Amino acid sequence: MNNFGKFGTALALASLMGATQAAPIAYEQNKQPANDNWSGAANGSVWKNGTDELCWRDNFWTPATANALCDGAPVPVVAKPAPAPVQQAVVQTRQPVSGVFTLGADGAYALGSAVITPKGKQILDTAYAKLASYDLTSLKISGYTDSQGGEKINTPLSKNRAKSVNDYLAAKGVPASKMTHEGYGSTNYVVSPASCNGMKINGRPVSRTVCEAPNRRVEVKFDGFAKPTTN
Repeated sequence: MNNFGKFGTALALASLMGATQAAPIAYEQNKQPANDNWSGAANGSVWKNGTDELCWRDNFWTPATANALCDGAPVPVVAKPAPAPVQQAVVQTRQPVSGVFTLGADGAYALGSAVITPKGKQILDTAYAKLASYDLTSLKISGYTDSQGGEKINTPLSKNRAKSVNDYLAAKGVPASKMTHEGYGSTNYVVSPASCNGMKINGRPVSRTVCEAPNRRVEVKFDGFAKPTTN
């Protein structure tokens, strides 16, 4: 073989050896750290199968070194935002109240009259000051008389006395819609009329009018709730 032929053979061997060494070097340069999926030399994108679903892997591949865009890579866990704190509703319990007060007709009215006396108005003023501290739901006014006289006198008298209390409290500020009034005549005795027959106190006889004084009255029953106190 002449010298030109030897030189050509040597050049060809050198070229083959260079090509053999270039491929792995190029592969190592395109292989990204912590990424054991094959990537292209031109743009670094990973190689996938024909349906573009699966990535090619090398022998060192693990889920921890997988490309984030490839199959098998761990799915990043997105932390859910903490739920907004639930505000507890402040429940205020309403304190129910109820009671009754009596307007004795022996001092609040003249005998046989439905006109409230100054003493009776003082009693109602004191009662109203207490009622004003409540949210009233109902207020029932009931009038009664003693057993003396007939029903033609006692029933209208008891009704008129109950109405006079209703009108007085309404003028003070109690809502009329919360109140009812009625007269029941000579019923619902506090003192039994029979016990007044021949009654004596300290050895002295007591008249029926004095004995039955507790029966002549106007009763006021109320229900409602205590108003909340302000700090």
